[in-house]
Amino acid sequence: MSRRRAERRGRIAEWQAMLYLICKGYRILGHRLRTPFGEVDVAAWKDDVLVIVEVKARRTYDAGAYAVTPMAQQRIARAAQTLAGRWRLMHAPIRFDLVVVGAGWLPKHERAAWYYEQLGA
Repeated sequence: MSRRRAERRGRIAEWQAMLYLICKGYRILGHRLRTPFGEVDVAAWKDDVLVIVEVKARRTYDAGAYAVTPMAQQRIARAAQTLAGRWRLMHAPIRFDLVVVGAGWLPKHERAAWYYEQLGA
């Protein structure tokens, strides 16, 4: 798939994920948020928790889950800390979710898809 098509597919997947999360009661704080450590696909707020959502456009859920490598998890966690500081939410719990779009009729949402233990250390 060409880079341009992949970029477009990713953007569409992010919008689908955000709409899905809004329907589930999440408040979207931002998307495609750039930090010195990389980009966060979607940041949301629900039940006093900062939710950092990685969005993957894949044919199967497993393909999306395996695409978030430990190195990517570390990068996303550092970016999340930067955003929490920027928004003065340093003391709010941070949860890392995964939304895979294209793996069925509705997006597949996994809450707490991974943990990053060095947060706050």
